[in-house]
Amino acid sequence: MSTQPGMSYIEIGVTDAERSLDFYRGTLGLGPAAAAPEPPTPGVHWLSADGALVKLVEMGADSTLGGWLGDDLQRGMRHVGLKVGDVFRQAERLRSAGVEFTIEPTAAVGDVNLAFFRDPDGTLLEIIDGHLRYHSVVTPELADRERRLAEARPAGAGPVFDHVAVTAGDLDATLEFYRDRLGYPVIGRLVHDRDPRGFVIDYLQAGPAVLEVFSFTAPTTPAPAAPDGGTSRLRGRLGLRAIGLAGTDLAGELAAGPDGVPLRPLPAV
Repeated sequence: MSTQPGMSYIEIGVTDAERSLDFYRGTLGLGPAAAAPEPPTPGVHWLSADGALVKLVEMGADSTLGGWLGDDLQRGMRHVGLKVGDVFRQAERLRSAGVEFTIEPTAAVGDVNLAFFRDPDGTLLEIIDGHLRYHSVVTPELADRERRLAEARPAGAGPVFDHVAVTAGDLDATLEFYRDRLGYPVIGRLVHDRDPRGFVIDYLQAGPAVLEVFSFTAPTTPAPAAPDGGTSRLRGRLGLRAIGLAGTDLAGELAAGPDGVPLRPLPAV
């Protein structure tokens, strides 16, 4: 596993590990992780998605998505994005395996193609192809790197880890945390000028992966609070649970980023 500072893994809560392993390995085509950044734990399974790892954590049968509304205007983590060689080709493969799409394969802002669907427990996933043509570029060398990687990706290439999307209530505070404190440079920005919510996405390079920061001029709603005020905010929660970060100086086993996004700092080695 890469120890490059940045996003190391995404943690996803599932109700049935075997069912989810069949989905992530068999349907999506992810492989077993060669090494995990944490000691072995019962009910925890690590998969490799190339740019980062996927940590599946088996929860109780009575677990829930924790108040997640599936609405971009709710602050916190939104979805996991996976790059593929050709969205339409991969979508047909997934459809033949029984996957139902919440957003059918389509051309999108930024001259990319994308599609959205859910894992067996409702976690929102995206496949995307090509490279973004940003409306404004902040770091040209990172945008060019993205272009070169996309051009080298074969049309038949299956999913690899690309990004995690989060909705920010305060864009300045969010950028100050991830860009200024953690050192993730901004690649560029897309403005969805036909969206009445005033939708903007800023893209930050978080090591080998990308953090998509959604912001809106329309009012956003808070992420769901834990029943006890925060000490067990992940207990019994399915779906996106935490982002593992390598090479950070955040204190504590589980720190909270902007808008309550749980972060698991990993020591630099």
